[in-house]
Amino acid sequence: MKKSLFTWAFICISFSLWSQPKAPTGKSWELVETLSDEFNANSLDSKKWRNYHPYWTGRGSTFRPYNVWVENGSLRLKSTRGKKGIDAACVSSQNPKFEKGYYSEARIWCPSMSMTGAYWFQNRSESEIDVIENFGKPTNHTKDRYRMLVNTHYFANGWENDEKSPWHNGSAILKPYACDETYYVYGVWWKDEHTIIFYLDGKEVHRVTTKSEFTQPMYMFFDMEVFGWWGAPKEEDLADSTKNTQYVDWVRTFKLRHDKRGITGGEGISKGDKNTDYPKDPRQKTSK
Repeated sequence: MKKSLFTWAFICISFSLWSQPKAPTGKSWELVETLSDEFNANSLDSKKWRNYHPYWTGRGSTFRPYNVWVENGSLRLKSTRGKKGIDAACVSSQNPKFEKGYYSEARIWCPSMSMTGAYWFQNRSESEIDVIENFGKPTNHTKDRYRMLVNTHYFANGWENDEKSPWHNGSAILKPYACDETYYVYGVWWKDEHTIIFYLDGKEVHRVTTKSEFTQPMYMFFDMEVFGWWGAPKEEDLADSTKNTQYVDWVRTFKLRHDKRGITGGEGISKGDKNTDYPKDPRQKTSK
């Protein structure tokens, strides 16, 4: 069902007071509704999202719209064995509206297979921010299922001259559960042209100072891909609905406003999102 303005206001007040970074003096955070969703409707909101990538078909797999759906309060993306390879999934924002200064976070349960559970931003001509490219059950480098794997790319001079900043070996450790055993809240603040700050459950864990300026607005993406370094997914995992699905409970995006309305933000996370207790497993049998 649709969220009312009152409901969105409640979300801003009750959750965001805990979740966003502290706003600079004289500014406050305001929800960006076009890049926010609680996924409580019966289908994907086509005014905000596409069930495909607008200019790419996937890595080691092919994005298929039929592998995207909304059910029981979460966005779901799955990957399966298709007739011509692996059928994966991608959800994209309708437009490249994630801008410099914005903060975004999503509550995600990654798939239990050797494919990414990914949450990222990109424009076609300049830059990319990978909030997570996580692996719940990598064939290789198995300890990475306990890591928040982030990256940035600047490719305005061609991908052969890509300026990237992978943070893998020293990345934030997910505990006490792996990324495919619980929900975590992953966030990013594109603070300015050279500063990208990453968050795990509301706490800063990493920041990148880019060599070149990130200036162009970006699309938001959730997707699944095959990365050769971590190995291909196993056939039994592709066939298992309890392992082949990524869950996005919600995504919330905020921008700074130059007045005292809105919310100031702060450290920590919403009490309802803490991982101190093992959460209810969303991987029940579904209609798909």
